[in-house]
Amino acid sequence: MLSLEADSDAGDQSLTDDASFSGADLAGAEASEHRLLFATPELAEEVHLSGLSRVSLRLAADRAAANLSVWLVSLPWTEGASINGNLITRGWADPQNAASLRESAPLVPGEFVELAFDLQPDDQIIPAGQQIGLMIFSSDADFTLHPEPGTRLTVDLAGTALDLPVVGGRAALARALGID
Repeated sequence: MLSLEADSDAGDQSLTDDASFSGADLAGAEASEHRLLFATPELAEEVHLSGLSRVSLRLAADRAAANLSVWLVSLPWTEGASINGNLITRGWADPQNAASLRESAPLVPGEFVELAFDLQPDDQIIPAGQQIGLMIFSSDADFTLHPEPGTRLTVDLAGTALDLPVVGGRAALARALGID
């Protein structure tokens, strides 16, 4: 679950890459070994997001190269809705460029790297009754390379954070989440 407070005991979770699954398929699936999905409780009030969301995470791959894709979604995912009805924003990173945008370095299988990057800018109101979901997966069928399936990514949840550009700040988000 997404929360306002960090959990230093959150542990690790893993996913397996397979570009044959679209981001929409992954977001709409009740469960999938091909993505991680964390959501807020149902919003008691609308939330206005405006600007850049930023994700920071620690991950390890079992291969020397891997894709990383992150979507921020409005849940429940509504089949047949326009992509903008479900998708809040998204972004991508190459873990091989964790240390430098100019120079790639092969990943050491099993060794964690730290990444931080902005998602695409957005201005959107998420209505009351929805949930805000953070979906982490590997290959985005629409925007990344399509390697052979099977790369395993492990995400250190204690080393993962999402900064949201909530109009009204933390207090507005806390109200929407029903936290006093």
